[in-house]
Amino acid sequence: MIRLIKLIYLALLVPIMANAGDTETDIQQQVSDYVLSQIQAEPSDKVEAIANTVDQRLNLAPCQQPLVLNIKGSGEIHRNTTVDVTCPDTPGWHLFVPVKIRIQKPVVAAATPIAKGTVLSADNLTVAYIDSFLLNGDMTTDMTILIGARSKRELKTNQPIRQDQICVVCRDDTVEIIAEKGGMQIKTSGRALQDGSLHDTIRVQNIRSQRIISAVVSAVGQVKVEM
Repeated sequence: MIRLIKLIYLALLVPIMANAGDTETDIQQQVSDYVLSQIQAEPSDKVEAIANTVDQRLNLAPCQQPLVLNIKGSGEIHRNTTVDVTCPDTPGWHLFVPVKIRIQKPVVAAATPIAKGTVLSADNLTVAYIDSFLLNGDMTTDMTILIGARSKRELKTNQPIRQDQICVVCRDDTVEIIAEKGGMQIKTSGRALQDGSLHDTIRVQNIRSQRIISAVVSAVGQVKVEM
């Protein structure tokens, strides 16, 4: 009889432990899904929210009502975020679950090792993903604006390309000078006296008049000046 009672007890205990395990796993998944739903990201971004494993030794009872989830503190999402999890049952339970956030953004990078002085093309450029916390304002997601630019230093494979690593207009390049005023536009040729990346202001010599002017780099081989 005692042995039979023990067997019945063990048979009942196994599903109880399994349910407890399922509860912790479900909490972890719900927390991850909740944080992902709160993150504002671009469709092209790669986003991960990795919730810490909930300690099964807490022996949490399965919650009969939907869990109440809130971002702890001001509600802002940070790289390390904590979620306040409450089971509103009576009696219920309450715990905090840390979550690690990882957002990767696409940027133009070197597809192969690029030597100094190499003209950038679709063949030696690619798109790589980097941590958003490492994203710098002089990186770009638009490959087309870099095609034709020249590297000012060696670049490694998958290395994001920064504006200070290239010249969109390089010193001694022949450039098109576009002078604009209202709807009127005049074009002439010039010679770049400095290296420049997009939106840099550089000195350019007008080939026809030999006059030296300041102009803004607007594209590969092109500068603009206001009349």
